[in-house]
Amino acid sequence: MRLHSSLHLTIWLILASGSSALAQTAAEMLHSCELLQRGMHVERDSAYLPPSNKANQCWGFVSAVLQYSMLADQNGKTLLGACPGPDATVIRVIDVFVKYAQSHPEKADLPASAVAYNAMADAFPCK
Repeated sequence: MRLHSSLHLTIWLILASGSSALAQTAAEMLHSCELLQRGMHVERDSAYLPPSNKANQCWGFVSAVLQYSMLADQNGKTLLGACPGPDATVIRVIDVFVKYAQSHPEKADLPASAVAYNAMADAFPCK
């Protein structure tokens, strides 16, 4: 019963806040990632991000995509159909996403997650 009440409260709070939970488009995330690339400074094993919410948003988004791409089902098949390997980095995946999104402008209005998953599958095919 407590879970049921909590769920209703959560839904009510979301609706009352007036915010919409729309997925970002690939074009919006591309813009954020391009800002990050322009302002990021990499030194050895450290990445210094520019002071920008959009840059932070790109970093977090790509970090999640990279982590999710490594998940597999019980048979060992990756959930995204991508096999980035253990040495893949967030910086590398940002480059993959940016290049893919720039070369596929027809996908600009699609959800950023769908475009990122396509980019991962192209850049890191499973063998």
